Amino acid sequence: MKIFKNNEGKIRSGWRIAFVLLLSFVFQVAFGAFVGMIGAVLFGFKSVLEGNSLTSEEVVGSILGENTISWFVIKILSMTAVILSVFIILSAIDKKRFRDIGLKFNKNSLKHLFIGLLMGAVSMTFIFAVISLTGNVTVEDGFNFSIYNITGLIIFILVALNEELFSRGYCLYALKEQNSEKMAIIVSSIIFALLHVFNPNLNWFGIFNIFLVGVLFAYMTLKTDNLMMAIGYHLTWNYFQGNVFGLSVSGQEAKGIITVSNLKDNIITGGAFGPEAGILTTIVLVIGFLFVYRFVKGSENNNINQANIAGNI
Repeated sequence: MKIFKNNEGKIRSGWRIAFVLLLSFVFQVAFGAFVGMIGAVLFGFKSVLEGNSLTSEEVVGSILGENTISWFVIKILSMTAVILSVFIILSAIDKKRFRDIGLKFNKNSLKHLFIGLLMGAVSMTFIFAVISLTGNVTVEDGFNFSIYNITGLIIFILVALNEELFSRGYCLYALKEQNSEKMAIIVSSIIFALLHVFNPNLNWFGIFNIFLVGVLFAYMTLKTDNLMMAIGYHLTWNYFQGNVFGLSVSGQEAKGIITVSNLKDNIITGGAFGPEAGILTTIVLVIGFLFVYRFVKGSENNNINQANIAGNI
């Protein structure tokens, strides 16, 4: 029995996915240590000039606080680490390019990006409207636009890019090479869900919906033969959820242009984890799947049977 390679002599998809995860972890630790070290030196030097005496815990807290430049840089680099890791393994082991796993820029992919952006925005707006109109959250008067909404957009662009490039790009295509498309969709969606298991306030319904999101994004990717629709949906879903409507994004608190309070903890709102743990997300994801199946034209270049995939999911 060959553990590391298949009968064709190629490294098995599971090991290649593990290599990407391991390499991204190494990069994230290295980037975090580097930025933290630079930040500690600069902040420590500044505090000495100002005559302040801070403990090491206070220095670390000042560097990693959510509103610091160091925190923002670390977040950017940690997500860039995933993209860099996919690139290295893809080039060194698979001998492929980003476009081979769906990151394409052409007329069709840009159209799919726009559709994804619109779907994500409409879906989250619908969810927020239902939550607010049913009295499950209090919407405060006024709007709160700040630099946080700009940095949040940058971060969510990278979140969408690196999670889709890894989960629907590398994982889906690597698994599809050596398994059935149905198996590739299921396993890549499980991997995507497992990436969120350490998020705050996660529950089983949240895990199920994140898995379901993975299935929808995988279907989008296979049908269009590119990642752009999934990237677009992912981006506006997260951004509207957190930076527009002020709801938690997969357990992570966010500051929105709209300020909300008194969020009820139930199956409609998803509670502290956010709408991903609510029944409304399940509903809009099913609608999203039906929309893609009915109205999004499949790529002429892919060789999957759309009706069979739709029937198996």
